[in-house]
Amino acid sequence: MRAAVTSTTGPERGPRETRVSLRGLPMILMYHAVADVPEDPNNLCVTPERFASQLAWLQRRGLRGVGVGKLVDAMRAGRHRGLVGITFDDGYASLPESALPLLRRAGFGATAFIVTGRLGGSNVWDEGPSFPLLSADGVRELAAAGIEIGSHTATHPHLAGASPGQLAAEISQSRLDLGQLLGQEIRGFAYPYGSMDEAARRAVSDAGYDYACAVEASLAEIGMTALPRFYVGQADDARRMAAKWLLYRGRIALRRGSS
Repeated sequence: MRAAVTSTTGPERGPRETRVSLRGLPMILMYHAVADVPEDPNNLCVTPERFASQLAWLQRRGLRGVGVGKLVDAMRAGRHRGLVGITFDDGYASLPESALPLLRRAGFGATAFIVTGRLGGSNVWDEGPSFPLLSADGVRELAAAGIEIGSHTATHPHLAGASPGQLAAEISQSRLDLGQLLGQEIRGFAYPYGSMDEAARRAVSDAGYDYACAVEASLAEIGMTALPRFYVGQADDARRMAAKWLLYRGRIALRRGSS
């Protein structure tokens, strides 16, 4: 398979940015929590049973879930056929006991994007039920188990339109804090709410991240600082997973413009 990425230069792209071809774009799934909860109006959780069935769906299609860092390396080498990125935003405390055993059983990897300023706290940015977040020890536990750790900012704000100072505090400092916590380089970033603009993408590149995950991105935006993902939730049974798979690239192709 051809490499899915090509290096580019120019004023509109940062020094580490590369263009990603739509044809070679792999699928990246976006989860939040794996937990069986009584109330979930924000659709953040999938039950362990549903998560296991979604992983089984990938396996039946001959696909293997990996962390995004590993996926990016494979993309650059043109060896990403059959790989799917699996991501978890926010860093919920249930991940080690609920998601990790199921990932291990399937032989899959994943990336967890952590809100560094809320370790041991909860998702205060959401209206509705409060769910606990991983402590520092919990993040270390995930990393020790082979889950890639990335940043999801310090406080989970919208980044489109943010000031240069806020971008530095949320993007650069969170990378430094995670690196210090784990004693390793932090390669990946995910935009809260998928909120990004050109300044945010450039700040990600300038901070030294190797890649960043968005939610939706137009053809003009996709690249290593804006890898699109699609949300996966409790309602996504095999039929809905198949539909999302078929429509993934088509939805990107229909999006126009750049933020």
